[in-house]
Amino acid sequence: MKKILMSAMLALLMLTAGCDKPPEPEALPTTPPPTKPIQKEPEVKHEVKTEPATSEPETPIQPVDNQPAKHEKKEQSMSVKVYYPDDSGMKLVEVEREIIVDDTIDKYTAAVETLLEEPDEENLTTIFPKNTGFRSVTVEGDLATVDIDGSILKGFVGGSTGEEFLVGSIVDTLTNFPEVKRVRILVNGQEVETLSGHMDLSMPLERMEGLTE
Repeated sequence: MKKILMSAMLALLMLTAGCDKPPEPEALPTTPPPTKPIQKEPEVKHEVKTEPATSEPETPIQPVDNQPAKHEKKEQSMSVKVYYPDDSGMKLVEVEREIIVDDTIDKYTAAVETLLEEPDEENLTTIFPKNTGFRSVTVEGDLATVDIDGSILKGFVGGSTGEEFLVGSIVDTLTNFPEVKRVRILVNGQEVETLSGHMDLSMPLERMEGLTE
């Protein structure tokens, strides 16, 4: 009986041992093969040479005006007194004229140039030949210089009275401006002794009061 019992216990022990299998060994982590390090090419540093900045004064930005520049012509109207001979050839008559003065013509030139126009008054006339012109009229100090175009030497055919009235109308018109005391007559920029042999023009002339009424 004891042998049967021992045999049964031994069989049971062997059965139990057969059911319990030994645990499988754990998988070891795989290590990747060592990689060859990548060799980097040495960096070439380029030196950039910078010049020292010069400090310049800042120029203020001006606003741009796209509008075209307009030249405003300044005109001024003024009243002057000029002198024409009467149609009887006896005297110079004072008349009033409106002249326009701007930046291209001054009051002296504008006043003298009215003497070349035919007067509106019936009893007055102009003594200047047609196509006569003034090259310039300038004033320095109390002296006015009138430069007449050379055509007057050929066109003027008056006698002594006519020459006196022609010159007198210029002199008295200019000396009506208080700053002008004397007038010198030139022809083509040159001094002349006379226009037609009757009046001495070699020296500046003062106001010719005896010709006016």
